[in-house]
Amino acid sequence: MGRPASSSAELDGQVTERAKRLLDCWQQAGFAAELSINIKTVLWAKLAFICAQAGMTAAVRLPIGEIRTVDVAWAAFQRLVAEVCAVAEADGTPVPAAAQQRALTLAQSVEPGSFSSLHDDLVAGRRMELEALHGFVVRRAAELGVPVPMSQMIYAILKPWAVRNQRARR
Repeated sequence: MGRPASSSAELDGQVTERAKRLLDCWQQAGFAAELSINIKTVLWAKLAFICAQAGMTAAVRLPIGEIRTVDVAWAAFQRLVAEVCAVAEADGTPVPAAAQQRALTLAQSVEPGSFSSLHDDLVAGRRMELEALHGFVVRRAAELGVPVPMSQMIYAILKPWAVRNQRARR
C-alpha cells in the first residue's frame, strides 16, 4: 500500500457505510487511505498549499526550489497559506497550526525543479484553474470580510493570463 491517498467520511463527519465502501475500494486499489471526520479541514489545508504552490510558481514563472531560497518569496508563500487558512476559519472551519505547518513542510519537500499545473497551463496557453483556486479564495474572503492581499495580488497578476488563454482557445 504505497501510494498515498485520503478518503473522507461524509461532509458532516459521519462515518457511513458508503464512506466505508469507498475506503475499502481505495485500499483494495493499493492506496494508503483513511477516513477523515474533519474533511473540511483537510480540504481547506490542501487548498492553502495548492494556492501557495500554484500561485507562486505561476506568478514568478520559477520552480518551487527557487521560491524557497529567496526569503521574500518564501514569506509570500507562507502568507498565502495563512490567508487561505484565515478564510477557512472565518468560514467556520479552523485549520490548526499543525496542518498549516504540514503544508509548509510539504512545500519544502517538493522536488526543487517542480512547477504547478497552474504554471504549466499558463505557459502552454491552456485554460487555467485560477477561478477555482485564487478566485474562490478572493471571492469567499470578500464575502466574509477577511483581508487577503497576497491572494488578491496573485489573482490580479494571473487573471490577464487566464483571460488571454481562454480567448486563445476559442
